[in-house]
Amino acid sequence: MKRILTIAAMLATIGAASAETITTPADAFNAGKDFANAGKGVAKGTVNGATGAANLPYYGTTAPETANFQGGRNLIGGAGTNKQIQCETYRAPNAFQQQECDAVNFMSKNATTRPKFTIDKQTDPILTGSKNLINNPGNVPGASTQQCRVERVKNPATFITETCTETQTLEDLSCKRVLKVACDPERDGCDQGGIVPNSWAGDMATSFTPDGAGNYILQFGTIADNYWGGWGAVYDRNLTFDIRDVGLITRFALTRAAFDDWLMVKVNGHLAYVGPRGGDRLEIYSPPPVFESSSTRTCSQYWDEWSSGWQCSDRGSGWWGEGGGGNVVTYSNCTAVAGGWNCTANDYRTGMVQYCATCFSGPELSTSWNIGLNIDIKPYLKNGSNTIFMRTIVAGGGEGAIQITTRQLCPRNCYDQWDNSQCAPLEQRAQ
Repeated sequence: MKRILTIAAMLATIGAASAETITTPADAFNAGKDFANAGKGVAKGTVNGATGAANLPYYGTTAPETANFQGGRNLIGGAGTNKQIQCETYRAPNAFQQQECDAVNFMSKNATTRPKFTIDKQTDPILTGSKNLINNPGNVPGASTQQCRVERVKNPATFITETCTETQTLEDLSCKRVLKVACDPERDGCDQGGIVPNSWAGDMATSFTPDGAGNYILQFGTIADNYWGGWGAVYDRNLTFDIRDVGLITRFALTRAAFDDWLMVKVNGHLAYVGPRGGDRLEIYSPPPVFESSSTRTCSQYWDEWSSGWQCSDRGSGWWGEGGGGNVVTYSNCTAVAGGWNCTANDYRTGMVQYCATCFSGPELSTSWNIGLNIDIKPYLKNGSNTIFMRTIVAGGGEGAIQITTRQLCPRNCYDQWDNSQCAPLEQRAQ
């Protein structure tokens, strides 16, 4: 009994000591601040790019949407509109990826749902209460009140009269008149031959026609509907042409893309456009092959009630192959090669359209796009032979065509002209 009372007294003493250590909110605040200061150095050292990549999904310093900017040459309004349309029905496979479309949908609808207020300048107290202050700003040192007013200050004009005397003596002077070649000012809007006429060679319909405003429109492909077919079918087309002098070309811009369902354009190997969702590539995804060595593994085809495929497993280590059959891996397909098999892994993305490192979509978009653009592709041109590459991916039915607006310098009219700048002053003095 005495021992129990002694322990109780010790606990009471410890509780009293704690109560004396932190007795006010200020004590608690200071204790928390001391604890934070002691650990902030350790926490700061762990916040960096490596820990971000290890703990945050999709962490990186470059977003896929940077391709829409095209180095400042693209109009990004179309990409924004396409993202709004996509997010109306898109559902990501998980909540984390869905956050982007949730934010886009919120901003798209917020403008029409948030409250609107009308401020009446005749009755609103914020505006009416300031009128007296404007008319009577208040006391200032040396005056009882201060009024806003317009002051006019007149400064009289100042005149200075100066005189000079010039004397003239007889001199024996000479000068030269120079014959020069003068040209009219430089202008554009003509076909001077910077782009070699009739040098077009392509595997689709091509035209090069003036628009009446000094531009020439280069169209590659036919703007029509569903002249190609397939599901995830890829149609690659090339157009070549010659340029005699790039310096004569003042404009060479991709101004229209008409396609269904996906389109990519390159000029001399430089990526110019990926649509309709932007990106840095356009291809049908296929997982890389996996090599299964016949020295340690065995692969064979199988069929069951629901599907078929290939199955690979470890070989047995015994004389009769006993002990094998472990580490089973199934593949959609395997092909025999030297030393084993090349197998295709089961991947849900197989056959989907890939338009950036992490961007995948089904090939069917159910839209015939006709998009106005203004992408400067003149920096990609060169003297000699040039190539425009166009890839279209079709699902169901589709088509692909582009228009490029070009403009060239006009020929300059030149003529002989005498330069009399040296002799004109002497001729004036002789009069």
